[in-house]
Amino acid sequence: MRRRITWLVLLAIFASPADGAAAQDVSAVDRFELFNECGPMRLIVRELPAHAAEIGLTEESIQSAVESRLRAARLYDADAGPSFYVNVHVDERVFVLTLNYRKGVYDPISAEFGLATTWVLRGAGTHGRDGAMFILSGLASYMDRFLVEYLRVNESACD
Repeated sequence: MRRRITWLVLLAIFASPADGAAAQDVSAVDRFELFNECGPMRLIVRELPAHAAEIGLTEESIQSAVESRLRAARLYDADAGPSFYVNVHVDERVFVLTLNYRKGVYDPISAEFGLATTWVLRGAGTHGRDGAMFILSGLASYMDRFLVEYLRVNESACD
């Protein structure tokens, strides 16, 4: 029974719809969070904790999975200013995925320009012996959500 509940919770985390946002017009909040004239972004994968190696999860496998999705959407550039951060925390049987999009923002009051995190997606779950594949599958699902939202908001600039 407990295993069934765990799977249902994980299914809800990874399969939840994007709140119907794709069917709505692009709001000012959407534009602030994700609009970047369909410009490319660099990828930064945070260092993995020691527990990741025990389940076969590597920074290279995360880098490859995320970079290939960004390249397929023509959104990857290692030298770009905007950044896409991926942080996977693994601790024994628990994991946390965090995706952050950082872009340039301007503060008219201070007249300062800088990078700020404007979009975040985070989820957690448990894993078993096939933990690396399960986590990478969840990461792929999160990447799909990000790309759908990013391309929706930047649709007028993307060709």
